[in-house]
Amino acid sequence: MIAAPESRIIREVEDHHAVLERWLGTVADPALLTEFIGAHTADFSLVTTEGHVVSGDELADSLRGAGNAAPGLRVAITAVEVQLVTAEVAIARFHETHHTVTGAGAGVRIVTAVLVPAPGARNGLRWRSVHETLRTD
Repeated sequence: MIAAPESRIIREVEDHHAVLERWLGTVADPALLTEFIGAHTADFSLVTTEGHVVSGDELADSLRGAGNAAPGLRVAITAVEVQLVTAEVAIARFHETHHTVTGAGAGVRIVTAVLVPAPGARNGLRWRSVHETLRTD
């Protein structure tokens, strides 16, 4: 059951992206990637900005070789809206902006995330699904 107040859902969105930022933007301990992957459900999937559906295993594989791939990366999370909270699910939408030293990969993604209750997980939630759309304006 999701007993998480909106503030805990927002904190999970921010915490999760802080881990991703550290993995991609610094020389980080491999345990950080394990933490990131472990925050997802076994059946996690991601719809990329290009419209590809990526499984959790595929995401993990792509991230394994991506440690410090974007030195100095900063991931800004803004405009977080918790859209739905029930006993079984929380849905949040937010803006995710990647800032790199070179400007590569910049742009605002509008992200919708589905989180499910997981006692013992960080903030009591695991990521079930993410859908990213690149904002072009």
